[in-house]
Formats: sequence, C-alpha cells, structure tokens
Amino acid sequence: MREGYMGPVLRIGDWIMGLTRDSRPRELMVEVTTSCNYQCIYCFRNNIMDEKLTHMMGPEIFEKVVENALEAGVEKISFSGWGEPLVNPYIIEFIKDAKESGFKVLLNTNGYYLDKYLDHIYRLGVDELVVSMDSDEDNIYRLLRRGGDLGRIVDALLKLKKYKIRDTSRVPDLWINFTLTKYNYKNIVPMIKLAEKLGARMLVVSNIIPLTRGMEKITCYADDECVGTIEKLKTMLATLSLTHNVVVSLPDIRLRTERRCPFVANKALYIRWDGRIAPCIYYAHHWRNYFMGIEREIYPVILGDLRRDRLIDIWRSHTYLRLRFMTEFNHMPSCLDCPVKNYCVLTRDNKADCWGNTPTCAHCPYSRNMTRCPL
Repeated sequence: MREGYMGPVLRIGDWIMGLTRDSRPRELMVEVTTSCNYQCIYCFRNNIMDEKLTHMMGPEIFEKVVENALEAGVEKISFSGWGEPLVNPYIIEFIKDAKESGFKVLLNTNGYYLDKYLDHIYRLGVDELVVSMDSDEDNIYRLLRRGGDLGRIVDALLKLKKYKIRDTSRVPDLWINFTLTKYNYKNIVPMIKLAEKLGARMLVVSNIIPLTRGMEKITCYADDECVGTIEKLKTMLATLSLTHNVVVSLPDIRLRTERRCPFVANKALYIRWDGRIAPCIYYAHHWRNYFMGIEREIYPVILGDLRRDRLIDIWRSHTYLRLRFMTEFNHMPSCLDCPVKNYCVLTRDNKADCWGNTPTCAHCPYSRNMTRCPL
C-alpha cells in the first residue's frame, strides 16, 4: 500500500491512482422492492429479463444495510429503485430505522399510497420527498402512468403542504419528477404552476429510456417540435423559476461532450432488494432498451453482497476502484455519438468497450444528463 492511499491502487501508463484514506460512500439508493402498483408505459420493469417483479426486501437485509452504512460513514439513504417503495409492507419500519440511525432520508414514490402513509412520513421527518407526476391533465397522466390517480396524489400533497405551513416546517423538501415524452411536453409550464400550488421546491424533467424501436418514436429527443420547445424553455428558466418559486431542471435534449455519472459524483451505490450491490440503478438488473437508434442488452454489474461482504470493503475493492476511475475521468469511448455505432457489436451491451473497459459505461444516458437519477 502506498503512502496516502487506502486499499488497492490503479496504474494507467505513468499514472498511479488510489483512494484517499477518507474515501467512503456518501449515499445509498436502496431498492426495497421490484414490485409496483403502476404499469407505466416506459418503465424499465417492462423489459426486465430472468427475474420476477414481486421481490421484497425483508428486515434482515435492511438491518445489514443500516449496519454497513453506519460502519462506512454513509450520510443519506434514498428509498428508490426498480419498484414502488410504498408497496413494501416494512417501508415505514425501514424509514424509522434509517432516521433513528441518523441518516438523511429521501423517499422516491409514484405517490399513489401517500394518503395512506403521509402522517408516518411527516412524523418520522423524511428529509426529501420525490413524487413522479408527468402531467397536470388526468387523461395524459393516466395514458403514461397506467393504474395511476392524479387527483389522489394532488390531495395528499396539498395535505402535506398544510402540515408544513401549520408547523412552519421545511421538511420533507418536495420535488416533482416529470418524465418527458412527445405526449406531455406541452404540460411542463402548467406543471410548474401545479408544483408551486403543491409547495414543491423543484421540478426535475427527464427523458425516457425507450424500451423498443417503436417507443423511441414517442421520445422528445426524436421529435423536432418537442426539441424546439425544450430549447426555448431553457431561455425562460430563470423567469419561470423566479415567478413561481420553483427550481426547474431540464435535461439535455441533444448530445453534449461533457459526461458526468450522477452515482459517482454523489459517491452513491445501489443496494438491490436481495442485498446485492450494483454501481447504479441502470446496471442493477438484466434488461433491454433501445436508445438513440441502438438496441442494447444491459447486464447487471454486481460488486458484492451485503449478506457476506462489508460495504466499505466493496467501496475500496480494485474492481470498483477501476470502474469509478473510468467513469469519473471519462476514460472510455463515447458510444452515443460514435460514427460507427450502427455497425459496432461492442455497443450492443455493457460488457466491454473498444478501449478495453469491462464493464463499460460508454453509452449511459444518465451521464449525458438526458435521463436523471433521483439522488
């Protein structure tokens, strides 16, 4: 071990890279279930492979999460992932354990069961509440989020706003997630107004990751009128945000040179329902998508398992050190705008790229800020 470094080091050419002694994960995204009460048309779950969508994290696994998070010095636990957290029967117990252990807590939900759990969520002091709402119009909302009930969610959030006003409380800090398609892009400005009414601090807009060639036709980035509308909105952001007291965060619609992995930037890891650890939500399960003209098979990248491994050891492992370095410093090709992407077999999955990285993040839409992580 070299002086000043903790654990393994990585040599690339003349350079030696290693973790500083105070390196640690700062945030965990915890997937408490792969089940959901919605059938959103663009959801990853629709293309999952080799897995049932009924898994639930039990108390014994979450106990491991808390134990390892405390040991590793984690600051925040985000309940999110491939399922709806509020369908797990232990979710309130998990939130209580996380808060009593001293963690900042984020809950990412479709909002359907907020009316059932709102008093618990508020009483326990959840720090951030992220609610997905893709339209202020019920017919469009139901088209995109099948099984949803917009009015039910609005009523619950208005109730929450009353609680916060009554107690002069700033928590939970409410964010609205808006998933962008050609069907709902004209609803962004009305959604800013609704976010203001509900007491939300932020409206975060994200592109979808299409699951099929046909689904790519409903994306904003493939629709000229939608692209033009978003570009115009970007010039109005300051005015809109100040007028409605809501921070509006728009995604990139066109490819840009800069890349930034939200999980690496936030020093975050992803904990699956079964205790297995992945680097991010995108690489947590086996599934397929069709992004920017290319169908890709995404294989799970598993770094370890909390049932037998320590979180801090996984963080300091050579495997994860190399993956973090590759992503942090963009030591990888750019598959999304490569001139031979339509002919290259390497870009068809995430196993390897033409620079020799295994696995690779070279075609990740999250790093391009086209899709957004609830971190």
